[in-house]
Amino acid sequence: MAAEQWDAIIIGAGHNGLVAAGYLARAGKRVLVLEQRDRVGGACTLEEPFPGFTMSPCAYVVSLLRPEIIRDLELHKYGFDAYVKDPQMFCPFLDGEHLFFRASTEKTVEEIRRLSPHDAEMYPKFLEFFDRASEILNPILLEEPPSVAELAGRFKGEDEEIYRRLMFGSLYDMLADYFESDYMRAAFAGQGVIGTFIGPKTPGSVYVMWHHMFGEVNGEKGMWGYVRGGMGRISFAMAASAEAHGVEIRLNARVGRLLIHNGRVEGVRLENGEELRAGAVLSNVDPKTTFLRFCDGAGLDSGFLRRIGQFRTESATFKLNIALRELPNFTSVPGTEPALQHFGSCEISPTPDWVQNAYEDAQRGELSREPWIEAYMQSSTDPTVAPPGTHTISMFCQYAPYHLKGREWNDATRDEMADRIIATMTRFAPNFAGAVIDRQALSPVDIEARYGLPNGNIFQGEITPDQLFSLRPAPEVARYRTPVSGLYLCGSGSHPGGGVMGAPGHNAAQALLKDWSAAG
Repeated sequence: MAAEQWDAIIIGAGHNGLVAAGYLARAGKRVLVLEQRDRVGGACTLEEPFPGFTMSPCAYVVSLLRPEIIRDLELHKYGFDAYVKDPQMFCPFLDGEHLFFRASTEKTVEEIRRLSPHDAEMYPKFLEFFDRASEILNPILLEEPPSVAELAGRFKGEDEEIYRRLMFGSLYDMLADYFESDYMRAAFAGQGVIGTFIGPKTPGSVYVMWHHMFGEVNGEKGMWGYVRGGMGRISFAMAASAEAHGVEIRLNARVGRLLIHNGRVEGVRLENGEELRAGAVLSNVDPKTTFLRFCDGAGLDSGFLRRIGQFRTESATFKLNIALRELPNFTSVPGTEPALQHFGSCEISPTPDWVQNAYEDAQRGELSREPWIEAYMQSSTDPTVAPPGTHTISMFCQYAPYHLKGREWNDATRDEMADRIIATMTRFAPNFAGAVIDRQALSPVDIEARYGLPNGNIFQGEITPDQLFSLRPAPEVARYRTPVSGLYLCGSGSHPGGGVMGAPGHNAAQALLKDWSAAG
């Protein structure tokens, strides 16, 4: 067997690893992907937590996946099919009111006008802020990250105000500046905290909201949608595309450490002792695992290792996947037959301070007494994911801190949080608790153990502005290359961050191909 059997080994068959593999294979390279689990996709996969119910345990909706990657890897050819969810959001309130945010801005404006003519006029201007931010920032998503100074230089003239708000502003203040209605302020408060251990009053939360608004579905910008059959179909299509171009994917292959000699990576050693050799290794696992565990004993600079250790990965995300005998019957919009209130995301954030209060509970090391919930009922528009006459609901919730004060995560703690979420939802849909057939509850500890996400952080590290661009995850490794020659980062812990985007995998593959080309 040749010493370098593979041109590249990729650790982790999450979507970014599969994207990197697809690009390298199309460049004629021999690629091996190693996955510790029994299926591809990482946190973007499909499971059957209850017989007959197909669910993605973590990732739940699509938007951020770059259209260039869909095109280049021919994902539609291999089974990827997405459709826009409409409405984008349904927001029920405790006083019996509600708001639908439709895929059509015009329809949304008319919906808002019922509650506030002022806010109906301001809503398009609110969207324009994020549209302009996307015009400036989207071009760098598939490039190596700019320095902080270079980034600031892209915002000139009137755009300087966008930069100020985006990088330093709180979403809570921004919503108060745009909208007079508590309904509107409440509806969007959770959009600045998704997957992050911050509150809507935290500086940088405006950026977190933009991070969830720069995508598109089928060319419709700013939209979110469902993947027919479930989010894992993205990863399955990526794997099929890669394998069609010669990539080998090995499941149940857990990496123990990197093989490093004289400052250069030579391959990997699996936990079973098997050694696999390659000219380059791309790590789709998080930066802390990559450098603090896989590179242990490699003599890396202590200052660099300290900076990696300080990369913030704290999480308070709790995922609750439920099989239902009927859809929620909301007090504000009654009915259990599939209708608008079931088609998009349901936002449980009925007051402007609801999300902030939930965050402050978590800051004290406690489970949120009234959690923020973003719920998706894909079965209402895609009946393939549930048996006839039944439904699924995927509930993304905050806050459930990884580190609790005075207690540990165990079955009782997990059940307590799940019960609290179900009780909260039942305040808005009185039939909800009684409609539950079965449930799968994933705490931050479970998410870490199952899917290798540090502290259960869905982005491999916070996506606040102090951990982005040329600072992600540390200046020395922000451009995918590392102090170990031949070792590259390709996961969400690198630019431009997390979400089912594929950009880190694309960018790392391009960096490696560029380096190979330069080396002749």
